[in-house]
Order: sequence, then structure tokens, then C-alpha cells
Amino acid sequence: MDYRLIGLLEAAPDATICVDGQGVIVLVNAQAERLFGYRRDDLLGQPVEILIPETVREVHPRHRAAYIADPVPRPMGAKMELAGRRRDGSTFPAEISLAAIDTDTGPLVTAAVRDVSDRRRMFETTARLASIIQSSHDAVIGKTLDMMVTSWNPAAERLYGYRAEEMIGQGIQILFPDGELEREREMLAAVIRGERVEEHQTYRIRKDGSTIAVSLTISPITSVSGEVVGIATIARDVSQRQRAEARFIGLLEAAPDAMVCVDRTGRIALLNAQAERLFGYERDEIVGQPVEVLVPEQARANHPAHRADYVAEPRPRPMGAGTELVGRRRDGSTFPAEISLSAIETDDGLLVTAAVRDATERRAIQAERERLKTQAERDRMERQLQQSQRLESLGQLAGGVAHDFNNLLGVISSYAEFVAEQLRNPESAEPGQSPLADIEEVQHAAKRGSALTHQLLAFARREIVQPRVLDLNESVGGVLTLLRRTLGEHIELSTELAPNLDVVLADPGQIEQILVNLAVNARDAMAAGGCLTIQTSHVDVDEAYAASRAELTPGRYVALRVSDNGPGMPPEVIERAFEPFFTTKPKGEGTGLGLATIYGIVHQAGGNVRIYSEPGIGTTITVMLPVTEQAADAARRSAAEADNRGNGELLLVVEDEAALREVARRILSRNGYRVIVASDGRQAIDAAWASTDRIDALVTDVIMPGMQGKELADRLRGRDSDLAVLYMSGYTEGILGAQGVLDADVALIEKPFTEAALLAKVRTVLTRRSSAAT
Repeated sequence: MDYRLIGLLEAAPDATICVDGQGVIVLVNAQAERLFGYRRDDLLGQPVEILIPETVREVHPRHRAAYIADPVPRPMGAKMELAGRRRDGSTFPAEISLAAIDTDTGPLVTAAVRDVSDRRRMFETTARLASIIQSSHDAVIGKTLDMMVTSWNPAAERLYGYRAEEMIGQGIQILFPDGELEREREMLAAVIRGERVEEHQTYRIRKDGSTIAVSLTISPITSVSGEVVGIATIARDVSQRQRAEARFIGLLEAAPDAMVCVDRTGRIALLNAQAERLFGYERDEIVGQPVEVLVPEQARANHPAHRADYVAEPRPRPMGAGTELVGRRRDGSTFPAEISLSAIETDDGLLVTAAVRDATERRAIQAERERLKTQAERDRMERQLQQSQRLESLGQLAGGVAHDFNNLLGVISSYAEFVAEQLRNPESAEPGQSPLADIEEVQHAAKRGSALTHQLLAFARREIVQPRVLDLNESVGGVLTLLRRTLGEHIELSTELAPNLDVVLADPGQIEQILVNLAVNARDAMAAGGCLTIQTSHVDVDEAYAASRAELTPGRYVALRVSDNGPGMPPEVIERAFEPFFTTKPKGEGTGLGLATIYGIVHQAGGNVRIYSEPGIGTTITVMLPVTEQAADAARRSAAEADNRGNGELLLVVEDEAALREVARRILSRNGYRVIVASDGRQAIDAAWASTDRIDALVTDVIMPGMQGKELADRLRGRDSDLAVLYMSGYTEGILGAQGVLDADVALIEKPFTEAALLAKVRTVLTRRSSAAT
């Protein structure tokens, strides 16, 4: 063998193996020893198949013979997966180039072998990153230092409306509103200096000319040497979040108590008008100040420690329970206060919301109670005070429910985005996923939100109920199938219903809610199984019994009892059972609103609810509803069953929320009505004046920017005094009436509404107008 050839092989950067015509290894270099793990002496004289993975050894001799028959230099690794096998049995991806050499002893085939594991991993990593960017829900944009677009992912196309081919090579300035270019240059300079811009909120112009709010994260793109050569921007549409924040602020403003929101550092971030009035500060001068300015000077030193303790364990709780709390006004005067706390997680961090109520009047009631002479009067005042403390916790409710509503809004927003993405790009759908399944998730979340709203309203006695004459025996019978399915086979369900039961006046849906809530509570208490009994009976309440129950008046009642033989409740649990958000269930398994909701429903119906329980024996909850002398209202049932479709009547629908406006239009149009829509009061007046046909009814939102619904109705009735009017609102009738927004006798439908409910309400106002005209 020519030693010059051997020296050349040893100097080669790749593993090199020489094989004779029979496939026997005759020469290897040091790189081949290192790559395959064999010593040179172990390889010489062995068939080359020793270096081939077992899965392809049988076919390799044919490939080798074909090459010897046509021995031209060629790279065997081009466009095909090749692999080598080490001495320990492990394999690696390889590139292999072949060449033939004529020697005195015959032709030799020389194979140069290179391990491409690192290169393949680098390629796979690059491909994975590209896939992540392409499938990201956020708009990811690359651009040069002079703001020319170099990359534009599908999410950017969806967000801004421009296709990638329209934007790559163009200046990003096309997206900027007027006056934004200078701010963008400042951020660009900061990024080039090595800084990173996190969640900068600004506005961008879409292709269709609309403006959207976006949150931007901007990072540098660097070369191998560390030089900044470009800019990467991640953008997210935050328009929905801004609308949600506006609704949250609206909720604070509608609350009857002073509401103060404090960030994690103890500085005031938000407050409502009631807080301004209570503490005497203007909003602009108090926001950003430490919350201790609202605390009397003698308590300020200890307040930060109490605040830190709450932030460390932020759960809804009334801080004023059993503690003398005091607030400080701007003028230095103080007042006794009741304060409830709740924590809300926001995109900007934790916010602690305090609902503050001036307790001066309640303290006066307490002082008056102390002055009363008889023990009976003292007991009655004590019960009234305790009940007032339970029911007057709307501030605590508002803060506590915000977390649940934020979760529901997050579910609705995410699944709606999934549906929109699948409709724009059907190939993006995951295997087995469909827009219908995502829509069902949106509907489910919306139903949960609606149910939570009605549950809160029932507790707060602000729910609009539709009472009718009821036989509780029929109500129990109608829900038994549902209860048996809900309870499961391990719970035995029995009934003991009194014959010839008197009727009561109640909302049938709320009675069903009472039965289901009590049955579910009993089921959860009897995890190992047990017996649940539902009973009905008559109860005559005399003067003596009524005196011991402040909520009852003498008379005849129907009692509904739900009993279980579970573990029972200790006295301290019974005493707090009707408090909102109080629960003995594990965290995450109960809202603490079940019994509080039942309490609100029963007392709204003029009744009473009480608990009797003993540990180890079981629990009985008794609901007492007053007997009514009213006969069953056949006319009401007939009206409910009537066809509420339209007969070509012309309706003017006014709603500032575009989606809800379209919902109302579609419901009414497909049910026989002609519909004109408007987004605000001014547009509605213009449309009414322009219509050549008489408008039969106005269907309008109550609270709108600019002109309110009542003002709009008054102005249109100035032209047509017989105009029928139906108001829509997300607020309840009780709240709107208490705030003086609407009169007590108006027609109102609460959002969200069903198709049947809207049609029934429209038919009611049209019928009422016809009757009045007659």
C-alpha cells in the first residue's frame, strides 16, 4: 500500500474506510476509529456490514455490488436517510461520499463518513421554532433597524388584515396612527441599546381602516457576533380586555358602597364615586396615594402589616366582623366603618378591593337597642342586626364574583378566537376538533355566567321573578327525575307529600333551584351514601311563634322540608350557613352561594328558612312559604303559550353594543317583524324621522353613551304618544328603579335574554299599546 495514500487518509477531516471488491475493510483512519468506537485492528479484515445498522445489512451487499459495477464518485447521502452503527450498537445519522481507487491488487472503494447529528438537531430546532411562530396566536413580526418588515406570521395577517406578501419589504409605519412614529423610534433606540420593551399598550391601524388596541413586546435580533441587526415584535389584541376593564369600572360605579381598589404595594389604583363622597377626596388627588391616607393616624403604623398579611392569603373576608374599624375623611374627621375585602388577579397584578360602608347609622341602631327595656325587643333587634349584616354585603359579593366572571370571559374569548381561526384557516384545526365543539364551550360558559348572575341577584333580592300560583307537591314531582339523576345510585330518595296541599305564590324556576341546591348539598354531605327525604305539610303560625321569628307574620304556611342522615353540622357552621361565600367544602369545590341564594329567594317570597342539625344524626332544612288565596291564573298560561311572532310590525332597535344589536335584529327579523337598527339615541331619532312608515315599538338599551334610553323614548313619544317601548338592560329592574333611571311601571327585559323571552316581551308591549288605544 502506498504510504502517501495512508498519510492522506490520516489527514482527512472525515472518517475514511477503504473496502475491497468483496466488501472487506482493508484500511481505516484514526477518525474512523473515533467515530465508530473500534480499534483499527478490530476492523481490518471485517466485512463493511459491521458498520451498517442491522435493519439494512441484508440489502447492503446489493448496493455495494451495484456501485462496483459503475464506480463513479457520488455522494450517497444526497436526498436519502443514511446511518452508521458504532461498536456499542448505537446508530447515528450520516452523510457518506463514495469514490473508487484502482490499485495493484484490484479496485478499492473509499467511503468518507460524516456524523450529521449536530446539524440535524440544529435543523430540527430551527424548524420547530419556525413552526411555533407560524402557529402562534400572537402576531410575530420581524423588521430591520429602518423599520422594513422581514417576516410576518399568520397571526399578524389575522390581526392587521394584511397578507405576508403585502407587508414583507414594506415599512411598518403603515400600521401607525398619527403621532405614533416618534414614540416607535424612541422604543427602537431603547431596544438597540440592549433594553427590552414589555407589554407596551398602543393602537394600530388595520387594513380596513379600523383601530385596535394592542400590547407589544419588542426584542432585539442579534447576529452571531452579538450585533443588533433587527427587531422582533410580538403583538396581542387587547381591545376585549379594555372593554372588560370598562365593564368592571362600570360595576364599581353601580355598587351602593364606597369601593377602593389597592395594588400590591398598597397604593390606591381605583375608586368609585361613592368613595369620593364618603371620604371627601377628588379622584385625581387620591389615586396613586398610599391607602393609609384613609386610615386614622393612630392606626397607620400597624396598617401596612395587616395589609401584607391579607395579600399573603388573599381570600374574600369581612374585616369588620367583630372588630372596631374606622375610616378617615379628607377633613380629618373619622367614622365607624364596615369593610369587606376581596382580591382580584388582573394583568397588572393583584388588586385588593375594599367595600367600605359608613356604620354610623347601624351603630345608632345598636345604641337604640341597648336602650330598649324588654328582653323580647332586645332579641328582635339582635336578629334584625345579624340579618342586616348578612344581606348588606354587596361589596363583598362584587369583589368575590369578579374572579369567576374573569374566568368565564377568558373561556369565551379564547374559544371564540379558536372558532374564528378555524373558519379563517380550516387546516389549523387540531385532529378531532371542530368549530361546533368550540361554540358549545362558548355557550356553556355563557350559561354558567347567566346562572351565576341570577344566583347573585336572587341572594341580593334584586332578581326579577315571575311568581304564579303553585302546588309544591307538583313542583317536587316535576323535579324528582332530575334529582335522581343528580344524586346517583348511592343516595336513596323518598318523598312524604301532604294531601290537599294549599297553594303558594312563587316563581317555579326558583322553587326548582331550591330543591336542586338542597339535594346537591345533601349528596355532597353523604359521600358514602345515605337517605334523602323531601316532605311537604301545612303549618299554622300564631302570634307567639311569629314573635320568635322576626321575618314571619301570623297566618297559614306550607312547609317544604329536605332531610338527610349525613354527618350533620356543628352549631358554629349552622350560624354562618347563610352567609355568602361561606362553605365547608374543599377549596375549588363550592362557591358558598347555595344557601345564601336560597335565603334570598325564600325571603323575597315572604317566607322563612331555618336549619336543624345535630352532628352524627343529620340535617333538616325547612322552607316556609305563605299560603295564597289567589286562584290559578289560566289567562297567564294562555298568554305564555300564545304565538308571539310578528305580523309585519315595524320596530326600532337601539343598542350601542354591535353584537347584541345584531342578535336582537336577527331574532325579530326571522320572526315576522320589520326592523330598523341604530347604535345610539341620535342615530335612532334620525332613523325614526326618515322612516315613511309608522314605528310600532321602540326596543332600546337603557344605559347608552350620550342620550339615555328614557330620554330617547320621551323624545320619540313627543311625536307619537302611542309608541310602545321595551327597555333592555344588563342591570336589574330593582337597581335601575333605585337609581332613578326608570319608572316602576316600564317594560324591561334583562340581558342576556332568550329568543322566546324577547318575543314575549315585544308582544306584551304591542298588545298593551293596542289595549290602551281601544
